Amino acid sequence: MDGLSQMMFTLAAVGVPVLGLAGLYCLLFCKGEEHYKHLVRTAAVFLGAAGLLTGGGAVLGLFGLAWRSGPSVALFGVMLVSSWIGVVLTVICLLPRQWPMTGVVLRRAVKGAFLFLAVLVLLVSLWLGPFLMMFAFGDTERVVEYQGQTLLEVDDGFMDPHWSYYVYHGPLVRGKERVYDEYSPLWG
Repeated sequence: MDGLSQMMFTLAAVGVPVLGLAGLYCLLFCKGEEHYKHLVRTAAVFLGAAGLLTGGGAVLGLFGLAWRSGPSVALFGVMLVSSWIGVVLTVICLLPRQWPMTGVVLRRAVKGAFLFLAVLVLLVSLWLGPFLMMFAFGDTERVVEYQGQTLLEVDDGFMDPHWSYYVYHGPLVRGKERVYDEYSPLWG
């Protein structure tokens, strides 16, 4: 990765918490504006999906379970889309605001830097988000029977096929611990 790309990814990584704080600012101080209700709904959807994906995953882990690929992809996709909408609504909230205690030059510089970070985060996440969805959460799954036990077969290999088998627990969750994993399927 060249220096410019590395700098852009670093700025995007810095921009995420900055945009989060800006969104929080808008939720606290933009009440009564027409886009406020949309920002509240978007934040609720994002936090709900994030809570289910991470918090639900932690609770499932206590019981020896884990999310299957389908729910993970759906929750991550909801988080991704709601974050894109939230960034746009935050920009709509912050750019027209006036800060009477600051000078015009400083106010324009801060708004320009904020707009730059927002556009950069949107562009990087529009490019990187679907790849994460595909590769991090998009493993191919199939329910199989082996020696009288129902297992979930997961092809979690990247370039070459690699099969992992987990205890089947339904359409949303699976066992957390691998029963078997190898570069060839159980019956091949």
